[in-house]
Formats: sequence, C-alpha cells, structure tokens
Amino acid sequence: MKISPENKNYLVYIAKYLGVALIAGSVVHMGTLENGIMRYVVLLVIGVVLMMFGNITEAKQMGTRINAKFLLVITSLSLATGFLSGGLQHYLDDPVFAGSLLSIGVIVTYVTFFLRDKVSVKKKDVYIVICIALSIFTLSVFIANTYTPSGHSTTEDHQ
Repeated sequence: MKISPENKNYLVYIAKYLGVALIAGSVVHMGTLENGIMRYVVLLVIGVVLMMFGNITEAKQMGTRINAKFLLVITSLSLATGFLSGGLQHYLDDPVFAGSLLSIGVIVTYVTFFLRDKVSVKKKDVYIVICIALSIFTLSVFIANTYTPSGHSTTEDHQ
C-alpha cells in the first residue's frame, strides 16, 4: 500500500510530537509518582523511538545527513523539551523536582536547538541561559521550602 505524501507528512509530524509528549510524561512521572516506574520507562522508550523515527524520516526528506551527532542532538533536544513540558505541568506536585527538570531543560534545549540547526551560539548567551536556569531552580527550592509543609509537595497533597 502506497502512502500519499500528505499522509506521510502527517505520520512524521505525529511521530515527532507524540514521541516528545510521551517522553515528557514519562520523565516527570518517574520522579513524581511512587509506583509503576517500569510503565514510564516503557513509555519513555516508545517516545524516543517515535521521535527518532519522525526526525530521521523528516531529515531524509530534507536531505540532512544522519550521523551519530545528529541522533544525539535530536534525542537530547527531545528529552530536554520533555523536561520543560513535564516540569511545567507538574510543578505543583513537587517544585524542587520540577525546578530541576526545568533548569536542565532550559539549558539543554537552548544548546541543542542551535546545534541541530548548526548555528553558532555566543558563550555570553549560554551563560545567561545558565543563570536563568539556576534562578529557576533556586526559586523552586525557595517556593518548596516556603509554601509546602515538608519542603516539597507530593501528588497526595493535591488530592
């Protein structure tokens, strides 16, 4: 069965973004839920496979060279985007964990985005992003220690 170019583009799009969404959900739930960690490892692997399939297919269509660096960059960018998404969605569940995810996500997405597009980045800009990430983490620790009784909150606190 031959797939039309439009349908192929749709499948590539869904694979890329569903992959990132599964990565986001699995990464954050591994750290905020106490049970079922293997379920999230499986979802993480599925997410990475989907994301890689989508990105590799799209890269081939565009004539982009696929090598180990390309795979490392797209995987890092996708994982870090998942850190941002998951950290934002579950910030109130555990501000310190979410703040850690957000801080790492900000730095890694910034650097890998430019690596992916082969655009040079000024060291000064990277240092600014690192300062922003450290500020996010510091603020998250402050919020957790100030506004939650035990220094962090859990999913049970919000039910």
